[in-house]
Amino acid sequence: MFCRLTHVTRYEYGRSVFLEPHLIRLVPRGDAAQRLLSLDIAVDPLPAGRAPVADAAGNAVLSAWFSGETGHLAVTVRAVVETLRDNPFDYLIEAGNARLPVPLAPAEATLLAPYLAAKGGSWAATDAAARQAGRDGGATPQEFSMALLAWIYDRVKTVVRHEPGILSPDEVLARGEGACRDLAAFFMAACRLVGIPARFVSGYHEGDPELGACDLHAWAEIFLPGGGWRGFDPSLGLAVADRHIAVAAAADPRDAAPIVGAFRGDGATPRLSHDIRLELSDRPGQPFF
Repeated sequence: MFCRLTHVTRYEYGRSVFLEPHLIRLVPRGDAAQRLLSLDIAVDPLPAGRAPVADAAGNAVLSAWFSGETGHLAVTVRAVVETLRDNPFDYLIEAGNARLPVPLAPAEATLLAPYLAAKGGSWAATDAAARQAGRDGGATPQEFSMALLAWIYDRVKTVVRHEPGILSPDEVLARGEGACRDLAAFFMAACRLVGIPARFVSGYHEGDPELGACDLHAWAEIFLPGGGWRGFDPSLGLAVADRHIAVAAAADPRDAAPIVGAFRGDGATPRLSHDIRLELSDRPGQPFF
């Protein structure tokens, strides 16, 4: 699948401010699941300097710094991405590795320790939910993951939530609802509790083609011996294939935030708006639709 992406993010500050350095984490990933074919990032006002860097999680990031004052900041990303994985289960887990917790080689255990750590929030109800999903689905990592997807999809409603931040796993259960980012964090927590390394992913999904516009999306990836990092989307109840475009992944959702930065200026009231367009095509050379 080929995707042409246009993502415009705009901040209006209401008065002139001085922008501190910003990290723009909106570069589509290039890996075994997708290929970045073209990329252009325009920043207004024009930065005094900019540089592509890799963050601590290995994500491609544009670092930009500024001089002078401005009343706004606009970032426009245009990219063409080819998604490569139409079968989310094209891997083999050997019999000795098909158990929980996921068996890891010593080097893998060291590298993946941050993706197994429980961080913040209450976990009692989440632990109970994870145990129930395990009883429902089975003892292998893949069986557990699919059972957990079904458990969340049946019991937790996906909603649009404009408030900043991410709900704790137990708060998601108490409310019975959450945004995609909340459900992704809940899925991560449940996987970590049974010994599956998990990380948070931000990016895009095609959404409803009839609507024309879409929003940033979030899901989770888990590490499977023989399969590597594989995506699971609890808000849609499915394993990730070629309809998702990943931008950034991190052990902590805060480290996958799309734009990170600050400003200096008294009395400024920032307002955020964005517009995201995805155009899809099945084959190269075909018009996007």
